[in-house]
Amino acid sequence: MPHRFRLPLRAPKEGQDSFFLWSMVILPIVADGSYIFDAYYYLFHDAHIHRYQGLISTILVVFTYLRYCVPIASHRILAGYYILLCLLTETGTIGYLIVYCKKQNYIDIMIYSGWAILELITTCFLIYYRVYCHCQPNFHVESKHLFHFISRLEVILAIFIPFFISNTSPVLTKHSIAFFLLFEFFSDSYCRFQGFWIKSNLYIFVCAVTVCVATEWIYANEHKEVYEILSSVFELISAVLCNTLIILQFSPYHFKPLSLSKIARKRRRIQQTNDKETRIEMGSDTELEDEKLNRDTH
Repeated sequence: MPHRFRLPLRAPKEGQDSFFLWSMVILPIVADGSYIFDAYYYLFHDAHIHRYQGLISTILVVFTYLRYCVPIASHRILAGYYILLCLLTETGTIGYLIVYCKKQNYIDIMIYSGWAILELITTCFLIYYRVYCHCQPNFHVESKHLFHFISRLEVILAIFIPFFISNTSPVLTKHSIAFFLLFEFFSDSYCRFQGFWIKSNLYIFVCAVTVCVATEWIYANEHKEVYEILSSVFELISAVLCNTLIILQFSPYHFKPLSLSKIARKRRRIQQTNDKETRIEMGSDTELEDEKLNRDTH
């Protein structure tokens, strides 16, 4: 059974032991389960003072974005896995939609409808590239990245948890922390980006995340509804850009192969060595000319 959950990648397999592979399968399911729990907790425990809603799913939501590289070799199982995650996410989103339908909050209804549509489109693209086209991800995740996400979450949540506990307005599932971690992870592969679209997508993504976080903190201090709406809208825009970046990485037109990257790095090193030798030779030549001038003057 475990051989079905091993990726047929050509990338180095160190840092991809059995525990890591099973973690990459289980963690997205746990993250979607926490999203459902938070959504229906908010549905059935809608109080005037909010001290919990959205905390667990905010911590784990980053792992839902890593589903693109889930290590399942069987294409049928992989398709079923993506459909299962889609159903879980849509179940949680429906919970939030029910809440806002009861409150007749049409702006949030439109926003969460956008989340539902985005989930369906992303799942279709993942099934198309991973199952039908047999594409492998270019953003490779190893165990060191997993531990890096966890360690950075500890630092960020040390700042955010007091905000969740002390805030008197509803604080639901937030993706901004996940976007911050993912941007740092995606930017490590920037040297392999090629083409205008994937590079511009990354820059616009970080700008949208910055606006989302800024308006979120302004709303926490000012408690004006316009900032809450702006934060939610830019969070959805950031999710669209993040998922677009994940889909674009499957195309060979947007990513340089590892072999070409190695060749390019080797050429740069050779060029740097040649430039250094040239500078040394030029320096020695100038020293000889200076010595001749000194002898001539004497």
